[in-house]
Amino acid sequence: MELKNIRKFMIVFGSVVMVLVMTAFFSASNLNRATSLTIDLIGLQEVNQASINIAATLDEERISIGQYQLSGDEDLLSRIEIAQADYDKNWDVIVENLGTVQAQAVADLEGARATYRGMLDELILEYQSNPNDNRSGEILRDAINYYLQNVNPRFNSLVEPQLEELARLTEIERANVQRNSFVAQTVLVLSVVVGIASVVVVLSALIFSTRLMNSMTSIIDATNAISRGDLDVPIDVTQGGEIGEMAQAIERMRTSLKAAIERLRR
Repeated sequence: MELKNIRKFMIVFGSVVMVLVMTAFFSASNLNRATSLTIDLIGLQEVNQASINIAATLDEERISIGQYQLSGDEDLLSRIEIAQADYDKNWDVIVENLGTVQAQAVADLEGARATYRGMLDELILEYQSNPNDNRSGEILRDAINYYLQNVNPRFNSLVEPQLEELARLTEIERANVQRNSFVAQTVLVLSVVVGIASVVVVLSALIFSTRLMNSMTSIIDATNAISRGDLDVPIDVTQGGEIGEMAQAIERMRTSLKAAIERLRR
């Protein structure tokens, strides 16, 4: 085996390491994209569910306040309070997810909601104070108009783009499921191939280094013996390449020296 094979081993080993690094980078990049998409989907799904709940609570609140203005049933006030508490809880979810990216739209809707809620509180107080006049009916009409003209449009303009984005990302996620499956299989195959290649390279390097050390030890022992005048120590090297050629040259030198000494003795 020639010494230049060391360079080949280094090139092969470097290539294996590069493939490992590229595989790890590709896997990490794919994982980061999948994680980012999953986080976005979770946030949008939370917004979607919260918006559905808010729409239901707004309907419940509006229906209950209308019935209260007509009947004065105190049980309806409890339904209104529950609806408003549910609204606040779900609104916190929307603020958590959209409070930064849609700060102005969130602030506008909060202001409109506060105004609308204040009108409902005024209606309840007016009805409790003067249940027989029409003032509470006028407040209810104004509150419903304000809701339809200000609260509902702002709410829709805030959540509808998020629902469209949710649908878009859901489609991407569905496409990614198939792609990620292929990527996982590819990475698995590459990992197995790279692992096998690594074992082969390491074993080959180990075998070559062992043979090289044995050959060098034999050559060193022979040259030390020759330097001491002992010409009967053979060089036991079967390796080819530069090491083999050097061993053969020393062996020829040993043989020549031994023959010359024999001639001088005669």
